Amino acid sequence: MSYIDDPGDLVAAVPAMLGFVPERSLLMVVLTDSACEPQVGAALVSAVLRFDLELPPEFTGDLAEIIADAVIRICSSSDSTEVLAVIVDDRVTAPPSPWFKAVRQANDALIAALVQHLADAGIGLEGAWATAAIESEQLWWSVLGPPNRGSIPDPAISAVTVALKAADKPVYASRAELAALVEPDQEQAEQVGRSLPSARATVRRRYAAKLLDGDPDGGTRWALKRALKVIAALDSGCLPTIYRTAELAAILADRRVRDGLFATALSNYARPAEALWSHLTRTLPSPQRAEAATLLAYSAYVRGEGPLAGIALQTALDTAPYHHFALLLEASLEIGMDPLTMRRIGRSGAELMQGLGIEIELPEASS
Repeated sequence: MSYIDDPGDLVAAVPAMLGFVPERSLLMVVLTDSACEPQVGAALVSAVLRFDLELPPEFTGDLAEIIADAVIRICSSSDSTEVLAVIVDDRVTAPPSPWFKAVRQANDALIAALVQHLADAGIGLEGAWATAAIESEQLWWSVLGPPNRGSIPDPAISAVTVALKAADKPVYASRAELAALVEPDQEQAEQVGRSLPSARATVRRRYAAKLLDGDPDGGTRWALKRALKVIAALDSGCLPTIYRTAELAAILADRRVRDGLFATALSNYARPAEALWSHLTRTLPSPQRAEAATLLAYSAYVRGEGPLAGIALQTALDTAPYHHFALLLEASLEIGMDPLTMRRIGRSGAELMQGLGIEIELPEASS
């Protein structure tokens, strides 16, 4: 959460809070109360939601109503009753620009409709501002309330950006750059697909050998250790080979392995684990990539990276529409469930591993 006390600072902080620089977007900023006393006039930001302004031609719904419904769900889950709005639209340079009058009027009408929809649910849209782009010295202006305008301070050095960078939270240049983290590599996916039958046979033999030794949990224990070993190697800069990638796909078919690996999102290996899930999402064929995408979504979710979690979940559900855990995560994201609440899934994964004799360190701050 972050305190914001000036419209220009708010607009400048949006990319850092969102995780990427938005274009042709409506940003809804959810405010909440705090036990701490902020500066006079400051507001505590608890969530930022992004919606497309550039809609497909076939869209026929009421955009304001759809946005309001999503905002109401988030506010309900966080007991919030106040929101702010920021419009980013390069088609509107600044008022009063007659060339873009129709676009500006459409954006203003959207804000006016949102005011009414949200008011019906007891939520106040306390302020709204617009800009052509979130860049240093770019003009912002008010859409609600008394006319007001100013220039955006450098987003790269805003207090929120600096704080989030210190917490190792990346800011991507665009949503497309963020989406590239899960963009499939068709050539590698085909190579992995050709290795899958052999990898599956290897994994089955491992599991069968443990059963013959009277150790029914031995296969899962071996698989978890194998995955953790790959994560540790990735932390040293070693990507898995094509065959090892195929083996990981076979390993993740064991639901207990996947459930145990949720714990990595809370561990000291959170970053290399997330990098591995991203790599597997890009290089595994369908439907195997759904498990990797779900692990990536969970890891992003508990770090507060909602946009990446949403993109990864969409990838998982496009691949496996009835994936139980992906659907659960999607529902949690839609209602704005606190990432801290979702961490209990990772702790359950750690308990599963510990029950198999595998220790995984969870820093106290993550518990």
